[in-house]
Amino acid sequence: MTRLTILLVAATAALSISAQSADVTATKPNTYAQKLVDQELAKHPEIVILVFHVINKDASDYPIIASNIGRYGKKADEDDLRTIHTGKPNLEVNATGTRFEVEMALHDGSKKTIGAIAVVYNYKNGDDKEALHQKAEQVRTEVEKQISSLDKLNGPA
Repeated sequence: MTRLTILLVAATAALSISAQSADVTATKPNTYAQKLVDQELAKHPEIVILVFHVINKDASDYPIIASNIGRYGKKADEDDLRTIHTGKPNLEVNATGTRFEVEMALHDGSKKTIGAIAVVYNYKNGDDKEALHQKAEQVRTEVEKQISSLDKLNGPA
């Protein structure tokens, strides 16, 4: 009986933890935002990671709505929020020194900030960081030209 009780408590705890993280998923959405990510990745095969963090309906956060790494629904972290609120890009080599990450504010067609875009490239010591930054800026420009509104971005593909 004790083993059954322990098993039931463990199962309940596991379900509770699973429910708490249910907002973050790997299921690829069929949205216009995801279509833009897929198009840009096909156009720029040198991009390793492409992510859109976009403001949610109640304006309380900027979850991932489109990416090539899943994590849909993951809330914006400190770097994402700093980029969104200041408009200044965040440029950094990752901890292992193998990737260069460019995070920039993302705008709709009226130039309103709607979130952040992260563009990540493979990197090795000595690579031209500013050239990678400029390539990421070009990707952002291409994407923003196709975002007429937040509703369209979140709408079907």
